[in-house]
Amino acid sequence: MKKIFWFFLLMTAVSLNGFAQKGAKSVGLNLGYGSEIKSIAIGAKFNYGITDQFRVSPSFNYFLKKDGISGWEVNADAHYLFNVAPKVSVYPLAGLTFTGWTSDWGGMFEDLEGFEIEGESTSNTETKFGVNLGAGIGYQVTSNIGIGLELKYSVVSDFDQFVPTVNLTYKF
Repeated sequence: MKKIFWFFLLMTAVSLNGFAQKGAKSVGLNLGYGSEIKSIAIGAKFNYGITDQFRVSPSFNYFLKKDGISGWEVNADAHYLFNVAPKVSVYPLAGLTFTGWTSDWGGMFEDLEGFEIEGESTSNTETKFGVNLGAGIGYQVTSNIGIGLELKYSVVSDFDQFVPTVNLTYKF
């Protein structure tokens, strides 16, 4: 039990988001990291409170190009909030994702076995659907500003990855 207390204390110090209230809306910015692509993600999100504890959270993240590979994801997640302190909430999340990955290779294909095409370039794009599972924690800094941390695993055929993000939201 003591470990759980310290975990939530640490998460509260590092992260923060906003509480759901029926009809409450917020928009925010995400900054994250994709474990498979090994790249920084930037994005945006929208939260809408269906009830006082349940909200939907569509979002978009773009993974910056690294080593010729870039990606993006569109998510439709659901959060069930537990208020654990006056300004702190934690939540499990589940949802759907649609993701796309582009690989650009130019010049010599030296990293790919059997390819020796010099001077040509090629681009390959794949898109797939998947499922998101994870958890988040949030802190309401003011009545309109929240900050948070989400730890999400996207289960997508050939594109599974862990995506931790921090976010800043504005409630209106």
